[in-house]
Amino acid sequence: MTIRLFFFLSALFLVWSCQNDTAGSTAGQTSETTQSEASVTAPAEKEARPQPSLYQPPQSTEVLFLSIDDQTAAAGETVCTPVRAKGFNSLLSMQYTVAWDPDVISFKGLKDFGLPHLSIQNFGTTKVQEGVMPVAWIDNALKGVTVSAGNPLYTVCFEAKASGQSSPVQIIDKPTAIEVVNLGEKLVGLDSEPGTITVQ
Repeated sequence: MTIRLFFFLSALFLVWSCQNDTAGSTAGQTSETTQSEASVTAPAEKEARPQPSLYQPPQSTEVLFLSIDDQTAAAGETVCTPVRAKGFNSLLSMQYTVAWDPDVISFKGLKDFGLPHLSIQNFGTTKVQEGVMPVAWIDNALKGVTVSAGNPLYTVCFEAKASGQSSPVQIIDKPTAIEVVNLGEKLVGLDSEPGTITVQ
């Protein structure tokens, strides 16, 4: 995608610039040492380098709203809660992180995928023991996907652990940053309402 390509090229340019800065600094130090030993004084020349510019993708006025249902379960039970969408109109991709309190509930699995090309492979489950799960989805057909308001995108399941406690299930921007892109390759805002799982 054009936006992701610009981000990648900008990041690559920044890395290249930092490497040049380091190389230039080392060369300058070597030159100064040699000149000092030979008792020669000469004005230092500064290499002119272009300043990096980061691409700023266009911002849409649209907002994707995600909500997570509240649930109640007894300790030891499996409880599942859907992630619902509103304003899911002609979207090409989305990414964010789902988070919860791992001391209260533990991740069990995912089901009821409501998007084309969405499967368990789109979820990063390597850190679920820490209570975080990155989500990254893209419409492989690149035609844009629309979901009716209130329909679930997927359902996430947990095991209830700590009696008398509750855990939020929410959308956050770490470790995977929030980003939503529509068919026009514009960034779409994302707002969310967390759900709460109460363990009886």
